[in-house]
Amino acid sequence: MFEPKIISGRPRKGRRLKFVLVLGVSFLLILIANLIDYKYLSNVRRNVNSVYNDRVVAQDYIYRLSKLFHQKQLSMGQNTSDLNRSHQNDSIDRLLFHFSKTELTRSEAGFFFDLQKNYVELMSLENVLKRPNGPTLDIRQDIGRELKEIRKNLDDLEGVQFKEGAEMTQSSNRSLGMNAFLSKLELAFLIVNGVVILYMVMLGTNLMGKVN
Repeated sequence: MFEPKIISGRPRKGRRLKFVLVLGVSFLLILIANLIDYKYLSNVRRNVNSVYNDRVVAQDYIYRLSKLFHQKQLSMGQNTSDLNRSHQNDSIDRLLFHFSKTELTRSEAGFFFDLQKNYVELMSLENVLKRPNGPTLDIRQDIGRELKEIRKNLDDLEGVQFKEGAEMTQSSNRSLGMNAFLSKLELAFLIVNGVVILYMVMLGTNLMGKVN
């Protein structure tokens, strides 16, 4: 006697639950991977902007300051006009102001503070040099010492630019490497996930065929 088969809903419901679970986990892992990718790409973008705004531009300020202070050193034995000296000082003040607006590291801030302090002392000595019948020789020697200190401050600041620029470049390379690794990992996971889903669909189709 023919007896109709009773199809239980539990296996089908269990497969459906596993299917939904796989899709949910897949979505969650892909979302996490994308968030991590965004983090590393943001780090690269921030480093690239900082290298230009805080290192390349700062390096240009240092070069121009070095040139102006070198002109001061060359003009020590000459009768430089007050107008020319005032123009130099205005240019130096403007460059120091722009440099202070860049993002300074702790060591860089210390070197920049010393530079500003020595520059103020240099201005005081130049004002004394303007006075008639003053101790010209002693003042010129003091000015020469201040210019050497300023040269050292600028060298220290220049060294910071190279060091920070190199560290930012290394950090960007690490972020790009990690981003490439995560992209490959995400692609591999998508392939495995697709195979699993395809297997579950084919398994469900085969079971349906057997039931029919």
